[in-house]
Amino acid sequence: MPTAIPPAKARREQQRHARRESILAAARKVFAETSFDGATMADIAREAGVASGTVYLYYQSKIDLFAALNDRLYEIMNAAIRDANAPPDLRGGTQARIHAIFNACREHDDLLRLVFLNPDPRSEVARRMKRTDERRQGQLADILRAGISAGTVRRGDPELLARLVSGLVVIALYQCFVASDGRDVRAFEETVTEMVVGGLAPR
Repeated sequence: MPTAIPPAKARREQQRHARRESILAAARKVFAETSFDGATMADIAREAGVASGTVYLYYQSKIDLFAALNDRLYEIMNAAIRDANAPPDLRGGTQARIHAIFNACREHDDLLRLVFLNPDPRSEVARRMKRTDERRQGQLADILRAGISAGTVRRGDPELLARLVSGLVVIALYQCFVASDGRDVRAFEETVTEMVVGGLAPR
C-alpha cells in the first residue's frame, strides 16, 4: 500500500510547483518582450515578483529557462496528438492530429513564436533544443510503427519517417503562425495533411 504524503510536505511541493510555474510564465513574457539575448535573470525575477536569487533555486540559467519553455511547447503539442481521438485510418488519423496540433499552437502562438524565433542555431540553446526534440519524436515513431504493422502506412524506418513528418509540420507551423501571423490556418492544415498523407500512404 503506497505511503501517504504528509500534508505539510504536499503543501511545500505545491508551493514549489506554483513558484516554478510563476517564474516560467515570467520568463515567457520577458523573453517575448525583450528577446532571449536581451533578457536578464533579474528582469525575470522582477516580473515574477521574487528575489533574483530565488530564480536560481529553480533554474540555473537563461538556457535552462528557455529549454523549459521549449519543453512546454512540445508538451502541449504532444498532448494535442495524444488527445486527438484520431481514427485508425491514415487520412483520418493524420487530419485529426494535425488539426489538434494547429489548434493547440493557435492557443499558444506567443510561445510558438518565442521558441521558433529566439535561439541562434549555433548556440547551446539550439543544440539543447535539438537533442530534446529528437528524443521527443518517439511518440510519433510509435504511431507510425503501428501504422506500418497494420498496413496503413508505407513500409520504412519509423524513426526516419517521424523525423521527416515532424520537420514538415514544424515548417508548416512556422509559416502559418510566424511568417503569416496566423492567417489561413485552415489552408495550412489542409495542405500539410495532404502532404503527410501523400508521403505516408502505402505504395
